Amino acid sequence: MADNKASLDKEKVVTKYDRKMQKRKEEERKEARRKFITKWVAIAVFAGIILGCGVAGGMKLNSIYRDYIEVDGDKLSEIEFDFYYGITKTNNLNTTLYGTMTYGDYYTSYMGYKTSQSDKSQDYSTGYTWYEYFANTTVDSIKEIKALLKDADDKGFEYDNADADYDEFISKLKDAASEADMSYSDYIKQLFGKRATEKKISSYLKDYLKSTAYREHLTDELKATDEEIDEYYQSNKDSYDQFDYRKFVVKAESSDTSAMEAAKATADEFAASIVSEESFIELCRDYSAADDDTYEQDDASLVSSTKKSSIEAACADWITSTDRSEGDVTVVEDESNTCYYVLYYISRTYDGGDDETIASAVVSQKYSQYIKEYTDDMKVNVKNNFSYK
Repeated sequence: MADNKASLDKEKVVTKYDRKMQKRKEEERKEARRKFITKWVAIAVFAGIILGCGVAGGMKLNSIYRDYIEVDGDKLSEIEFDFYYGITKTNNLNTTLYGTMTYGDYYTSYMGYKTSQSDKSQDYSTGYTWYEYFANTTVDSIKEIKALLKDADDKGFEYDNADADYDEFISKLKDAASEADMSYSDYIKQLFGKRATEKKISSYLKDYLKSTAYREHLTDELKATDEEIDEYYQSNKDSYDQFDYRKFVVKAESSDTSAMEAAKATADEFAASIVSEESFIELCRDYSAADDDTYEQDDASLVSSTKKSSIEAACADWITSTDRSEGDVTVVEDESNTCYYVLYYISRTYDGGDDETIASAVVSQKYSQYIKEYTDDMKVNVKNNFSYK
């Protein structure tokens, strides 16, 4: 029995829980790698960036210094392109799409993208690979970086923190590699290409950091004025205003025409009886089922401080129309949900809470227009290395 116990202790059974914990640790390591890039190398290219880890390789070593592409007359080697490809792709995958979902989450969940496979082996669309998709975005990124560097030199920009920023970047790379349980050299290769080393990419990294610093300097100069914020708000107020209204739902028994007509008749009857907000509250109780206490509280039908993006699609245009006045009533059909909404409009307000968001949008617009004066004239030659659109 003692021998049996010793044997069991020596050969530990791997349980489902153990496998689950191991998978969680692997996911945490992967997330640590992704978070590093988002925090330390994200640059918002006006054309839109999305990042991911790793660069598809496969070229011979003696080809890495050949001219891989040309941008604005400058020849880029393959290793330089791979460096920018890694940055651009990683930013793309880690950029937030909606809520907590990143573009990387969306690509893997809905488009079948696999970070574990070569980008060149996966189709983004028919006849167009993921490598070509990220490569095209990389070209846009390179154009922007070159534009920033040229403008910085033209304007006499002094990059006083160059050495400190470079040292901090490298330090953070090493920390991230340690957190990911990888060697520093392997981590660099995973991010910036199979042949990347700190020495080989140092000049590109310094250019990148300078362009990032100048971009911050430039966006500070392009800071939105109060007048620009107000102008942007007035042109996009439907996206920022908050709406108060009351809503009652008349659900049809089915999608049949007769059932929908019956539901509409009930909704129309309800609407015709409304003479005030108080009457709407009472009518909700009258028209709800006998065993339905949903509208027992006066605020049960109230929708308050909500934005257009959160309003039911069928109701949004009516609620946000500039023609609305307090006390307006309507019945709206929602065929997809087989129901009718009885709506009572109350108010539209803006509390200034989105001023910072608006200011950021204004700066992005101004920056985009500014940088496009350089990038629109840049000629690109990808030399048949990928399909460039």
